[in-house]
Amino acid sequence: MKKKLLITGASGFLGYHVLRAAENDWEIYGITHSKNFNCKNAIPISCDIRNYIELGNFIDDIEPDAIIHTAAIADANFCEQNKDLSYEVNVEATKNLAGIGADYNIPFAFTSTDLAFDGAQGMYKEDAQKNPLNVYGEQKSIAEEEVLRIYPNATVFRLPLMFGELEASPSNYLQKFISQIKNGEKISLFHDEYRSVCGAKSIAKGILKLLNEKGIIHLAGKEKLSRYEFGLKAAKAFQLNETLLHSCSQKDVKMAAPRPADVSLDISKAVSLGFAPLNADEELKLIADKKII
Repeated sequence: MKKKLLITGASGFLGYHVLRAAENDWEIYGITHSKNFNCKNAIPISCDIRNYIELGNFIDDIEPDAIIHTAAIADANFCEQNKDLSYEVNVEATKNLAGIGADYNIPFAFTSTDLAFDGAQGMYKEDAQKNPLNVYGEQKSIAEEEVLRIYPNATVFRLPLMFGELEASPSNYLQKFISQIKNGEKISLFHDEYRSVCGAKSIAKGILKLLNEKGIIHLAGKEKLSRYEFGLKAAKAFQLNETLLHSCSQKDVKMAAPRPADVSLDISKAVSLGFAPLNADEELKLIADKKII
């Protein structure tokens, strides 16, 4: 009999990829709130994760062998303008889930963000000083600390900017990028914002592989890329018009949420534990050739 895996945010971008990476080896229960998901090997559960009682009742009934918490309000500009609502989801609900994981003494993984750092240094190790510049990064940073305080055996995965299967979600970064180019729209991409960009399939496989580890682990790509550099790679993989890409600076675009310059992550710890991400060109090609899932 397969072990039971509970995934929050099952209808989200990362949740989509975790579902598909896990579907052959686990009996999957996917929690979703406002959207449905399509995965033949997963059981959908409609639940607002802010409702602690309802959430606890579902978990009591399921008795999962592991929980992967991917649900979040991840739009940094939205979080900046809706601090109370995003705090309820990104911090309070996460604390509740960590408490449930601790009560059951089962593997519990929380997915955090590279935006916990201020971007002044780059290539951050797990124990580097955090100093988030925006509300989203601050909330995730608080949630990290609360998870490990409540449940020291939990795993916190800090993740980078991700790309993945085009059908993963309506807000898919890569999908929007491709649609804009195909529509002949010019796209401005930062040449001075660096991330350890990584394919979501590699990230999902890494989460499942390292689910029984403890503490903070950085899962990210092998390369440090600017938004503009990644855009060029994506355009090449999908044979798009690269001349529509425009290189610009962060200071040229006004946004609600401040953006760090270089939040690239050192992944040497994860690699030593068996994490083996594809590089951006490899995973982009698989997606373009529809071989990713």
